[in-house]
Amino acid sequence: MMSVPHIVVLGSLNVDLISAVGELPRNGQTIFAESFVIENGGKGANQAVAGSRLGANVTMIGRVGVDVFSDQVLTDLKTESVDVSRITKDENHNTGIALITVDSKSENTIVVSSGANMSCGQVELDALQDCISGASCLILQNEVPLQVNVEAVKIAQRNNVPVIWDPAPFVRDTNELIKKVDFLTPNQTEAGLLTNCDLKDVKSVHAALLKIKGLTKAICIITMGTEGLFFLSGEELIHIPSSSVPSVDSVAAGDAFTAGLAVAISEGLTLSEAAELGSAAGALATTKRGAQIAMPFRAEVDSLMNKTANS
Repeated sequence: MMSVPHIVVLGSLNVDLISAVGELPRNGQTIFAESFVIENGGKGANQAVAGSRLGANVTMIGRVGVDVFSDQVLTDLKTESVDVSRITKDENHNTGIALITVDSKSENTIVVSSGANMSCGQVELDALQDCISGASCLILQNEVPLQVNVEAVKIAQRNNVPVIWDPAPFVRDTNELIKKVDFLTPNQTEAGLLTNCDLKDVKSVHAALLKIKGLTKAICIITMGTEGLFFLSGEELIHIPSSSVPSVDSVAAGDAFTAGLAVAISEGLTLSEAAELGSAAGALATTKRGAQIAMPFRAEVDSLMNKTANS
């Protein structure tokens, strides 16, 4: 029996306040929402929940505020079997909040108040130092200060723990970070911003991947939504098509992909197998509305992969 992977996620915890409207308001206009929900989000927490549902033991490192939202966030993560003992409560900052308005055509506006996420620092790095030994991988994203990520990678490297970095949302000046990570999972937009390329066809995707290969030894997998995903084997472009599923909402599909990749790599799967598992997890996340709530379970992923293999 293979040992269960231990994945450490250092990153953001948010609460999403989501209003559904007929159309987005114009400047100065007040409109009535058709519905309103409060859901947990934040790329770090989404990835932690996805990793846990896909079968890993997950430790989450990050910060919340001392407010009405923080207890909800921690309780829900515990319910998902995520270890929350290394999440700090910060008395000086609010829990991260995303105000999301979605219209009838699925267009949206999002205002993020990062709050406690951007005050992450030495406390989180000490927590990482404390629990990284023997971990199967570390997942990072860009919703905590860049310098924290840079230092976190150094800690992982000293402990021979591979790092998967989801470079989202895009931030500048990541040259030092990109050189140190082991895996990189940008989507089409982020890959374009990282390389100053317009990823419009297979040729431009190949060019972008070769450009990234010039920047880093990391294995880069570019996710392209319904177009599937692309990575290099040597100089050769490999394409894994997306699983065909009835999509309703692409929120957090990238987080499900990154977590799936992390779990599969930790289990010793080949890069192609890991990319396929990640791809199936990302596809399934689009079949349900919301972020954490839409993260797929391992049985669902295995079932979809079997279907795809047999079709």
